[in-house]
Amino acid sequence: MKMKIRLAYWDVSKYLKKGTSDGLEIRHAFEILNAPENIRRPYSKYLLSTLDSDFLKNRFGACDELLKEIQKIEDGEIEYFVFDYNGFIHYVNKKSAAFEHAIFGVCPHWPLWSCPLSHYKIAVQAARDFFAMPESLDTEVIVELPESDMAQIALFPPIMIEREESLDLKHD
Repeated sequence: MKMKIRLAYWDVSKYLKKGTSDGLEIRHAFEILNAPENIRRPYSKYLLSTLDSDFLKNRFGACDELLKEIQKIEDGEIEYFVFDYNGFIHYVNKKSAAFEHAIFGVCPHWPLWSCPLSHYKIAVQAARDFFAMPESLDTEVIVELPESDMAQIALFPPIMIEREESLDLKHD
């Protein structure tokens, strides 16, 4: 069974003391499906967290801008790019997207983590499409991630390397 990302809206009214006038309070939520815990946890902690914290429902076109930069990498126009967002600093090259926590940097609780570029691109495209849909309990996007690609997590304490070198993470 292939690993998937699910983006949906949930009714959180029962968790709030005061809901909206119609009694319904919905929030978006993202989850990893069909993955063992050791894979699901870092994907949720990094990739899904960045979709929530760094793209602000694509209000300012961050998903669109990022997808344009990915296309430039795929077309060979640029080697890499770096996006410094609220939650994470994204280091993106033709092989992967690495995430460094924007506040804490690389530390025991937030080691450097990377996923294949294909997973990153699929996640950002799904977020862009999801944020363009109506905020409704019926709204849901599920995308599959290629099995041939796997993410990596750098163990702490990492060997402190130059940022340019961190762009060369390998995925077997």
